[in-house]
Amino acid sequence: MTFDLRVRNAYGVAFQDFFSTIMEARYGSDFIRVRPFGSLGDKGCDGYGSTGGLVFQCYGKLEDAAPKAATIAKKIGDDYQLAGGHLGTIMKEWHFAHNLVSGLPIEAVQKIEELKQAGAHAVGVFGPASLWTIVDELKETDLFNLLGPAATAEDSQNLKLEEVRRLTDSLMASISAGTVLNGPIKPVPSDKLTFNQLPGHWVQLLTMASSNGPFVQEYFEQNSDVELGARIAQAFSSRYMALKQEALTPGQIMDALYEQTTGMGSVSTVRQVAAQALLAYLFDACEIFEDHTDKVGP
Repeated sequence: MTFDLRVRNAYGVAFQDFFSTIMEARYGSDFIRVRPFGSLGDKGCDGYGSTGGLVFQCYGKLEDAAPKAATIAKKIGDDYQLAGGHLGTIMKEWHFAHNLVSGLPIEAVQKIEELKQAGAHAVGVFGPASLWTIVDELKETDLFNLLGPAATAEDSQNLKLEEVRRLTDSLMASISAGTVLNGPIKPVPSDKLTFNQLPGHWVQLLTMASSNGPFVQEYFEQNSDVELGARIAQAFSSRYMALKQEALTPGQIMDALYEQTTGMGSVSTVRQVAAQALLAYLFDACEIFEDHTDKVGP
C-alpha cells in the first residue's frame, strides 16, 4: 500500500527521483542516476544500467494536469530519438518508465511497438507493476529506507487511543464547520468488503483493523464532544463522494482516504494502526463506500 501511494503521488521529476532511488537500492553502482547539466540536457537518458547498456527515460504524471495520450506518445518517440541520436553504442536497450497506475493509453503502446519493430534497439516499458517486482526484491533495510515502517498484525493488537485522538484532532482541524449527520450510524453489512471490490491488501487490512473498531467507537461515545464521531463520519462521507466523482477505483479511493488521514511521507506504525482502525470503523459504520444494492432502501 505504501508503495502504491508513493508511486501514485510521485509527480513529475519526483517520480524520476523515486525510480532512481529504487534502481540504486536494487542494482547499486551498476545503475547510474542521470541529471541534465544546463544546456547540455540529459540527451534522453534519466538513468543508465551499465552492465546491459540500458537507457531509462522516466515519465511522471503532473499533479495539476490529466495525462494526454498524444503527449505521452510524442514524448516516447522524441525521447527515444534523442537518446538514439546521442548515446551511440552505449545504448543497447531503451526503456520507458512511468507511474500511470491505471495503464498506458493505446497510442503509447502503438508507439512502443513501432519502436520495437524498427529493430534498432530492444525497447521496453517499466510501469508500476514492474517497479514493484524490483522493490519486492529489496533487502529489508533497503525496503525500510525506501518506504518507511509497515505496521504488522502484532502492531495492530496494540492500538493507541492517544494516536486516534491526535488523528481525529487533526481531521477536525481540517473540517469546516457544518451540520451534523442525523440519525444513528448504520451497521455494516457483512458482504460490504466483497461488494465494493476492494483490492486484496485493503480487504486484509480492514479485516485485521476491524477488531479495533469497537475501541474507536468507544472513544467517540466517551468523548466530551458528543458529536465528534458524527462529524468525522460526515466529513469522510463527503470525501468519499468527491473521490468517487473522480472515477477512481475502489483501491485508489481507499488509498486517498488513508493518505488524507495519515498525512504524506513516512508514517509511524503507531499512526498506521490508528489510521487503519479509524478507517475500518468508518467503513463499517458510516457512508464511505457502497452498501449492497439489495439492501439499499428506496
